[in-house]
Amino acid sequence: MTATVLAGIAIVGVVLGVAIGAVGIGGVLLVPFLTLTLGIDVRRAIAAALLSYLPSCAVAVTLYGRRGSIPWREAGLLCLAALPTAWLGARAAQVAPRLLLEAAIGVLLLSGGVYALLPSRDTATRPRRLGGGTLLAIGGGTGFVSALTGAGGAFVMLPVLLLLDMPVLPAIGLGQAIALPIAGLASVANIAAGIMDPWLAAGLAVTLSVGIAIGTPIAHALPQLLLRRLLGSVVLLAGLAMLVRTAARLWT
Repeated sequence: MTATVLAGIAIVGVVLGVAIGAVGIGGVLLVPFLTLTLGIDVRRAIAAALLSYLPSCAVAVTLYGRRGSIPWREAGLLCLAALPTAWLGARAAQVAPRLLLEAAIGVLLLSGGVYALLPSRDTATRPRRLGGGTLLAIGGGTGFVSALTGAGGAFVMLPVLLLLDMPVLPAIGLGQAIALPIAGLASVANIAAGIMDPWLAAGLAVTLSVGIAIGTPIAHALPQLLLRRLLGSVVLLAGLAMLVRTAARLWT
């Protein structure tokens, strides 16, 4: 990689890390950035992004846990359910057509962008206790979709938790927690398949961790509305770009 490419990865990693720490989502933009800007194969981009979530989300879980923003009962059930489905999602990503993966990521981005721009439903101040079956279902679905597309667990799960009236900070904390088993199991499958770029993953992990350390205090100090709208707009545009490129390839 050239110095310009490395500088670009560093800047984007820090910026997205700040977004992850502050509003819980941002990592979903990693794969579009790697594929649209750097031309990296979508499968390798997904693999590198997922591996980079292991250390960076460990930082996030530590910081959110110290602030009492992670309900550990819910975290345990969500992570347990995500273990088998993350493995299945990673295996599916290895055999799925590239255009299908890109289209799925584009749709996911569009949905997340629209959701982030909608008014927040968060009115509670304490975590809502969800039933065990509900948590297992959410964790299982999140594990599969996240490993399939390379999106962070928080991006997939946050809309569901907030629709179930989970407060913002515990929802973000749970999203960081579930990313750990998803990233771990998916990375094992991706390494076994020989599609992992460890240097790219390491660079992303370091810069994401720095950004998360900056963004987490922001999440606990500032209103979320402006950050949600800004990030939602970026995610929406990235989804449109991904789908436009996929459509163009289908016509050529």
